[in-house]
Amino acid sequence: MNSQLSMLDILDPPPAPPVRIDRPRYKVTGRAYGGPYDFTIYDGDPEPFELQVRGITCTIGASFGLPTYVTDGPGSLFWSETGFRNFSVRSGWADQPDAIIEMIERFIDAPKKDGNGCGGKLVRWWPLWVRGWQSDLSWSLTYDRAKMWDQWGEERRVEIWAAHDAKIAAAEARMWAEGIDPNEVGKPATHKGKWPIIERKTGA
Repeated sequence: MNSQLSMLDILDPPPAPPVRIDRPRYKVTGRAYGGPYDFTIYDGDPEPFELQVRGITCTIGASFGLPTYVTDGPGSLFWSETGFRNFSVRSGWADQPDAIIEMIERFIDAPKKDGNGCGGKLVRWWPLWVRGWQSDLSWSLTYDRAKMWDQWGEERRVEIWAAHDAKIAAAEARMWAEGIDPNEVGKPATHKGKWPIIERKTGA
């Protein structure tokens, strides 16, 4: 019986696909964003710790760069309006607190260009939903209500604006309820033009 080898018969078999092994991880409770916060820690990484940078207490992580978290509540000063900033560094910084402080101070003092510095000025941080309120209100003040969404017809236009206004009102009520004055939040840096004074509604 004749047999003939093919090229596939003489080549090495393909390697087995790599087996993915997830690093064990666990939760550690620390402080961030004005209250307790659960940090995810990968096995072998240092646990979060607190540092003071120019009088501001922050929590330092050590997974995936050098994440920094604000510890004080909304409206407090930080080097990011989100209350969080991750610095791209190699591992091994967790045992060098003085070097971490120096790096953050350089960022604070660096020119405010392309998000690479604060220009020497710290900013107030606000939760995502508060910054969403800023954007929503700015948007509603920028566009002409009589023309925006008029392609859908008058009835639909009125419905959309009513839903948009209700979203803004709900965020303002939540801010008052949580002790945040919308007038202290103010307008976003990108807003052009006047900004209204927000009156507290009865019962808010």
